[in-house]
Amino acid sequence: MKAANYLNITADQLHSYMAFVFPTGNQIFLQDNTPCHKARIVYEWFEEHTDEFHLMSWPPNSPDLNPMEHIWDVMEWELRVQTPPCPNISTFRDHCLDI
Repeated sequence: MKAANYLNITADQLHSYMAFVFPTGNQIFLQDNTPCHKARIVYEWFEEHTDEFHLMSWPPNSPDLNPMEHIWDVMEWELRVQTPPCPNISTFRDHCLDI
């Protein structure tokens, strides 16, 4: 994703959502080190909105802070070792739900 597209989503969608959910402002927002998140135009936008968002920095060599990634790894492993493989999308869905 290009930085300009990410900024449009952040400014148009996220900004109004965060203002609605957290009306007091100055909420903590975390981004990983994806290039579009670190782009100058994105950083400058967050600087302009420091009264609404506190942009938490993501350490460059940190362990994965997103627990969902670990869940996806477990699901993938479970699906790969399944014998025989799922014959159709319905069976695949059911097996994902079981996991």
